[in-house]
Amino acid sequence: MQFSNFEYRLKMLKTHVLYGSVCDCVGLIIEADGPKASIGSLCDIHLSSGDVVQAEVVGFRQGKLLIMPYFGNVGVSRGDKVVFNYQMNSLKVGVNLLGRVVDAFVNPLDGKGDIQGLQTIQIGQRKSSNPLDRSPINEVLTTGIKSIDAFTTIGKGQRLGLMSGSGVGKSVLLSSICKNVDADINVIALIGERGREVEEFVNATLGQEGLKKSVVVSATAQDSPLVRAKAAFNALAIAEYFANQGRSVFFTMDSITRLASALREIGLAVGEPPTVKGYTPSVFAVLPEYIERFGKFKNGGSISSLLTVLVESDDFNDPIVDCVRAVLDGHIVLTRELAEQAHFPAVDISKSVSRLATKLQDNNTARNTQSIRKFFFDYQQNKEVIELGLFESGDDKNREDIKKNWSNLRAFLTQGMEENFPFEQTMGELDNIGSLLNA
Repeated sequence: MQFSNFEYRLKMLKTHVLYGSVCDCVGLIIEADGPKASIGSLCDIHLSSGDVVQAEVVGFRQGKLLIMPYFGNVGVSRGDKVVFNYQMNSLKVGVNLLGRVVDAFVNPLDGKGDIQGLQTIQIGQRKSSNPLDRSPINEVLTTGIKSIDAFTTIGKGQRLGLMSGSGVGKSVLLSSICKNVDADINVIALIGERGREVEEFVNATLGQEGLKKSVVVSATAQDSPLVRAKAAFNALAIAEYFANQGRSVFFTMDSITRLASALREIGLAVGEPPTVKGYTPSVFAVLPEYIERFGKFKNGGSISSLLTVLVESDDFNDPIVDCVRAVLDGHIVLTRELAEQAHFPAVDISKSVSRLATKLQDNNTARNTQSIRKFFFDYQQNKEVIELGLFESGDDKNREDIKKNWSNLRAFLTQGMEENFPFEQTMGELDNIGSLLNA
């Protein structure tokens, strides 16, 4: 490992310097003259003030290089020197990242000092993975959330979406899962969040116990779209590093919708044509490629993922929701109606699906979940009729039985933010409720 690191440093050693100059700047994009450079290569813009702006090549136009700065283009002038260092993106990784909060470039944000003992890896062009290099997903990943473990049972290596509109409880539920999930390591990507929410998530919601086995990568809403996208991809590279060591990794992102927005901003800036809702074609190519990197691998490692999907205007036919849902192995839906009833977590079990649940559950559990889902749906559809007692038959006993069963089911589906339930207890309670409904 030490030799390979030395070899990498030797390859990156500069033997000559090539440079160009800024010739135009429109919006987020700087056009520059310069020598041949590839997309993804890094460069430095030397301002007349003496400052240096780090940037990345993102495209070409009519013989010019299209460069996007990481931290804005304020101070850039026509004629400023652009130095190309011909280095592709690299990343620092290592076990000492655990318990730390870092930015998109793995620089510490938590005020705990530099992170020592990391090794540098190069992130180059990825080849398509062989689907036959994956292992079957046959081991349950326990989250401690009863409504998820029972009805959308997750396997190690599975990819799920956590879908809802704004203000329905995605982030709170996500942090509860991160604290209790049965995984060796958490990698948490907070993409496009408000700075206040990042601080609350790390210190108040996740807490010190949850942080001990976690790596938090953050790029807030104020960061450029290039930095937000880089944070998402670097967080995934960190997860892959631990999975390659045979670890069970739980990867969460809040949210993949904001990654899609960042990719849209980059695409529009370089001249891609907008399609539905202004999203560029590259967005719908990158998202499936990103999601396909999760899974269970033959070396014994796995990356299970739970990606939050912000459903704009509560429209579950939004193009990003459709794109992500088609590639994922299931989705957990939070509804505003349940959240308004103080039903936490606001998981609608009739709309939530795990495509691997039937492989992870025994026949009895599968029958129970099917009958309970039907009862949940029927009650929600006829809630007013049941509560007002508007039965045509006037069967008061039947109405009371239904209300009692609903009360038991609601008590099972709701839990406090700090509560954590073992998988065996969840399955036992589920069996009891299923027996009452099927009696």
